[in-house]
Amino acid sequence: MYRGKRRRAGAGWHSGRREVAIATAPDGTERQRGFALLVVLWIITLLALQVSIFNLSVRDAGALAGNEMAMARGEALASAGVELAAALLMEPSPERRWPADGRTQEVGFGGARLFITVSDEAGRLDINELDAEVLDSLLRPCGGSAEAVTRWIDRNGPFIDPTELAHAIGLPASALQPLAPYLTVHGGEGRINPLVAPREALLLLPGVDPAEVERALALRQRGEGNAADVARLLPSVDKWLTERTGPAYRVEVAVRGETMPAIGWAEATILIGKDAAAPFRVLSWRYEPRDKQVRDRR
Repeated sequence: MYRGKRRRAGAGWHSGRREVAIATAPDGTERQRGFALLVVLWIITLLALQVSIFNLSVRDAGALAGNEMAMARGEALASAGVELAAALLMEPSPERRWPADGRTQEVGFGGARLFITVSDEAGRLDINELDAEVLDSLLRPCGGSAEAVTRWIDRNGPFIDPTELAHAIGLPASALQPLAPYLTVHGGEGRINPLVAPREALLLLPGVDPAEVERALALRQRGEGNAADVARLLPSVDKWLTERTGPAYRVEVAVRGETMPAIGWAEATILIGKDAAAPFRVLSWRYEPRDKQVRDRR
């Protein structure tokens, strides 16, 4: 009996050793299976990464194409806005005719909203026609002078764009940027119409009395009087004022998509009634494919 018990104990002990050896020492086949599993997982990860990159590229390409379509549509709609403004400036009925006083008109067209501002170039300072006193008043604070402008015009002829002025007097373009909205080369004379001129343009005139400007603007705001009535309230600068209007107008159009994606901003100067071949002519055109708010310039 004693030996039988030892044999059972011995058999159990040897069996236990074999089980431990199998659990802690895998053979070469199991190592290969583990390595193969790692390779498969690695390949799956790479494929998932490639799919993600592809989806991102497709999405970016789609967004880029959509942006290009929105910009192209915006430019076409901005051009349509300029044509609409020209047509309504020439409208025979006074009730339907758009005023060229800088106010902003909002129009729905082609699945977008068009914000259109029309202003008369007669309300801006024509740098080709201004006398030396006004030019010096404008340019001396920036380091320029009327003499430099006169020399440049004598050598090169009249300015064809107000942006040339800074180069003509040897200044960076940024130096005259604050003046840019109130300068033109299409005014036709060296005086401005106080009925359509913005406050800032009137305040640029040498010797101006700001209190007079405020009284004149108040009269305009009430819709009372004509250019002569407004000019009578500005005796300090009356020699630089005129009653002439047109024929050149500046049209600013901002486009914002509504039911269709569209974006853009354009500024055009148009000449009305001076071309026998067409009702109006575009003198200058600038387009930017971005969202830009137009400013009411009344």
